[in-house]
Amino acid sequence: MLGQNVNIRIGGPLTPMVKKLMIINGVVFIVQQIARLMYPGYIENLFGLHHVSFIEELKLWQVFTYMFLHGGWFHIFFNLFALWMFAGELEQLWGGNEFLRYYLLCGIGAGLSIALMNYIVYENYHSDPVTIGASGAIYALLLAYGLNWPDRKVLLYFVIPVKIKYLVIAFGLIEFFGTISTVSVGAGNISHIGHLGGFVSGIVYYYIHMRRPMESRKIGGRRDGGSVAGFFKRARLKKKKKEIETRIRAKKVIDESLEKIARYGMSSLTPVEKKELEWARRHYYPDRDETLH
Repeated sequence: MLGQNVNIRIGGPLTPMVKKLMIINGVVFIVQQIARLMYPGYIENLFGLHHVSFIEELKLWQVFTYMFLHGGWFHIFFNLFALWMFAGELEQLWGGNEFLRYYLLCGIGAGLSIALMNYIVYENYHSDPVTIGASGAIYALLLAYGLNWPDRKVLLYFVIPVKIKYLVIAFGLIEFFGTISTVSVGAGNISHIGHLGGFVSGIVYYYIHMRRPMESRKIGGRRDGGSVAGFFKRARLKKKKKEIETRIRAKKVIDESLEKIARYGMSSLTPVEKKELEWARRHYYPDRDETLH
């Protein structure tokens, strides 16, 4: 693991992408409060995550927009406080784009977990509760922080120093059993499945992508970040490499065949050698249509 620093952690650096996320969440929250005065529930109904709306009515944007809405001042305060606590160093470690990708994809992963679980749990309750908040993404950040600095200490309740790895384990267990309780009872104001979904999304993303050395995630000196564009760029490079290797092999076959023809004539080529030469011609001179006879 990285950075075995045992200093007690109070807050993190306010990096550019973290600052943007905090501003966006703050602005959206203010708009939310104003909208509640004029159109109560409108913003939450349209942009909050409703499992029925998402799955049956295909309001797919909700799995993204829900994480920028919050239920109250305490809700947004603690999420932004956690964002400030844990996100800055991750952005410094990964870079802004990588950090943002991790944050958003884990938030979406948490949202998908919420929608699917609620669809199962509330199927017989004829209920479509709304879920809002960035907590799923925040839990994913907590996980990543613990994986990178497991022995770093934080002040639990601003008083008790606890190593972050124990905090991650404790929160993971709380959300796991909280999810089981929600499934059994079919109710609850805290989205334990959202928190657990953030954890799981973070684990999947981290161990598939982030654990690889930084150099292996770079193409031409820039990070591909595991994006779709990066995937296709790697595929193009792999194809180009294969084409170059094929042309080198074809050139060797042509040179050897021409040398034999120059010495002994065209009739000296065996049927197998003629086929090999034809293959080499097609791959070394792909724009020519003539065939050897």
